[in-house]
Amino acid sequence: MKKTITLTFVALLAMIGLKAQAAMYLVGEGFNGWTTTGNVEMTDDGDGMYSWSGNLVAGSSFAFFRDTEDWGSQRGPANGDGSAPTGDWEDTQAMGAWTLTASGGYVIQYNYNTDQAKITLTDEPVFNPAQRRFAVTGAAFGGWNMPPSGAQVFANNGDGTYTLEFEGATAADFKLSSIDINDAGFNSWTVFDAGVMGASNLATGDNQLSTSYGTANMHFPVSGNVTLTISNVTETSCTLNITLTEEIIPDKAYYLIGAFNEWSEETMVAFEENEGVFTLTQTFGGEFKVKDENGNWWGGGVTLTEENPSVTLVDGGNLVLAEEKEYTLTIVDGVLTVTFPTVNPGTPGDVDGDGVVTSGDITALYNYLLNNDSTGIVNGDVDNDGAITSGDITNVYNILLGN
Repeated sequence: MKKTITLTFVALLAMIGLKAQAAMYLVGEGFNGWTTTGNVEMTDDGDGMYSWSGNLVAGSSFAFFRDTEDWGSQRGPANGDGSAPTGDWEDTQAMGAWTLTASGGYVIQYNYNTDQAKITLTDEPVFNPAQRRFAVTGAAFGGWNMPPSGAQVFANNGDGTYTLEFEGATAADFKLSSIDINDAGFNSWTVFDAGVMGASNLATGDNQLSTSYGTANMHFPVSGNVTLTISNVTETSCTLNITLTEEIIPDKAYYLIGAFNEWSEETMVAFEENEGVFTLTQTFGGEFKVKDENGNWWGGGVTLTEENPSVTLVDGGNLVLAEEKEYTLTIVDGVLTVTFPTVNPGTPGDVDGDGVVTSGDITALYNYLLNNDSTGIVNGDVDNDGAITSGDITNVYNILLGN
């Protein structure tokens, strides 16, 4: 009699002394960003050793994905603050990341058997301004995209200067985004300090903005077609020049966006305009903001109430309406005013709203008090004390008796 033996592929590999194929990936700035798709796969050097070599920029952070590209497989430094390179083998642990303290050529290694990593700086490059890559991101130039879209990326002129022609820029905030000096795909928000370019300067063409790499937004004050030029590039600063080739004045518009539509720009609700007055009636509640035609988000960081229904729209925190109701919102000269719904008391004692006071109103109150059944209750607070109680039943009795 024959015996049938079934072995899985993994079990068969184990029996003959082999292991299933593993894989290691690099995730983070300098590779494919902090995503879970398309990360850089390390070279399998055999015997559980993996390696990668290439150029990276100081300040960028990275980690490993072990076997699969998901956060559950992330490996980071087990000891210290994660500063790299150390040039030594170090233990790894779940989550965490290394941050590079120097730019240059690197060899990154991972030992699959011991769960250890080594980050080694092999050379420090000489800065070359013609190797830098730039893009512009923000509400002024097509959206806060990272990595930037093709229409936002400057052309490298090969002489240390960069040019971008952009149609349809809007009056809003923006930043310049760097893509590393070695063309390795490193994306960073932290590139330029804040600056404001006045509309008068742009109109006359005198619009140079000398700026050093930093974190804050800049503001573009007009709308139109522009040519942006970057020059005088160093490791820490550059000069930005914006030439306005055609000014475009968009029609003024406002949109409501907030928790009620999950902050989706695709489903935000437009205000109607009539001779400079913008009006919208909408049922909603919670946090919200107002977005304008240039992509700017306006708030004020206050809760609007019947006692304080107005706010000057500013670049600030979310606005709040505590209860979900149908509100009418009006904007005039940048001031938002909320009209709160009024409650029509109707006929005193007419709890069920049928137009007359009858014993049915008492029945409706009894059902509510005994069974928490609000069916048929239109105005159960007959005595206007802020709650439905047995006192409201007494009031309906008195009305029926003519008292």
